[in-house]
Amino acid sequence: MTPEQLKASRRQLGLNQAEMAQQLRTPYRTYQDWERGTRRIPGVCEVAVELLVKKDRWVMQAITAKLARG
Repeated sequence: MTPEQLKASRRQLGLNQAEMAQQLRTPYRTYQDWERGTRRIPGVCEVAVELLVKKDRWVMQAITAKLARG
């Protein structure tokens, strides 16, 4: 995962850097370094981000389906 991909995922989730760091249970400064590209993004972080994005999609699909049913 590149820093740009990480930032795009965060924005897709509608989170600021502090909120994303909290979701990933990592220090805010570490998260900032990942987005800046000054620290390598660990593989486990990439997996966690992918799961957060999938979870967000599942929740939105469930809400949309429920609204469609009335």
